[in-house]
Amino acid sequence: MPCWIPELGLADMKIFLVGMPGSGKSTLGEEASLLLKIPYFDLDEGIENKEEKSIPDIFAEQGEKYFRTLESKLLRRFPKLTGHFVLSTGGGAPCFFDNMGFMNEEGRTIFLDVPTETLMKRLIASGLDDRPLLKGKSEEELHSFLESQLRDRRIHYQKAMAVLEGSDLKAQDILDEIKKRGWV
Repeated sequence: MPCWIPELGLADMKIFLVGMPGSGKSTLGEEASLLLKIPYFDLDEGIENKEEKSIPDIFAEQGEKYFRTLESKLLRRFPKLTGHFVLSTGGGAPCFFDNMGFMNEEGRTIFLDVPTETLMKRLIASGLDDRPLLKGKSEEELHSFLESQLRDRRIHYQKAMAVLEGSDLKAQDILDEIKKRGWV
């Protein structure tokens, strides 16, 4: 049954959040879903639940190619499961199997564009051990890796329908962008 939010005029809203690790997709996604009064999902959590393994274990046991295929398959199921949601994707999800094109066709995409220095601080504070592509990197290596990844991924991220930039984004910024664009 579609969600209808009288004060927003919201029905069947599908919001996909994309951006680098540490950009706030999970935190802001969950908070935005509360403001929108629609379900929240985290793609990485969905993968872990389906596989009954952590993402680092999936990477270690089956490799990145397996993970990216699984990620794409699960991503493509979300719009069929519910008519309305906020979904936080993994940082690499938009970059494989034309996932960004799929998300743009199925819903509304928002790129959380956060400066590298902010990403670094957040990632170091939260720990790198659960992030297979970042684990074991020194601060200098981490900075270089993030810069390189952002350069490579930006071409995909910039295909998002909306871009929110800054180091202090809030869930309200997402809601304001949705209203500004007339998605409600």
